[in-house]
Amino acid sequence: MLPKAYLTDRQLEIRRLLVEGLSKAEVGRRLGITRQAVHDAEGVMLGKVESALLHVAEASKVEVRYLDPSRGVLHGWSPSTCNHVIITFSERNGVQTWHYEQPDCGLCQWGESCKKRLLDEADERDIRLSTEEKELSPSKLAHAIFSKIIPELTP
Repeated sequence: MLPKAYLTDRQLEIRRLLVEGLSKAEVGRRLGITRQAVHDAEGVMLGKVESALLHVAEASKVEVRYLDPSRGVLHGWSPSTCNHVIITFSERNGVQTWHYEQPDCGLCQWGESCKKRLLDEADERDIRLSTEEKELSPSKLAHAIFSKIIPELTP
């Protein structure tokens, strides 16, 4: 995890407001900067997030299948483990790699911390989860969350 390693605090603030659905003009008014400054900052941020996601994919030998830097998500395939890999960027969790199809991930020592981070990912991305979904094992919870934001993953 590399929290905030790629974006400045100001860029994270702009990104947060854009993700909330504010227009560039509204973000500018709220922060006392121009709409053009918000536009320029967004371009820089998207480039940084894309570079971070691609860097982790390359380092992990993951074949990229889908990339959306505006949502901070990359979907790929790991030939070595023969499973889907999701790489995310978020303000709360920094850059995370999720091995999407690990069947026994709930049994490992990291199960509860993975579950908490997944719930943080859903919350930050405004993904609504049912009470039942929140109780799923980490691998099934990851499926429930990421299938809502990555087109080729089916629920």
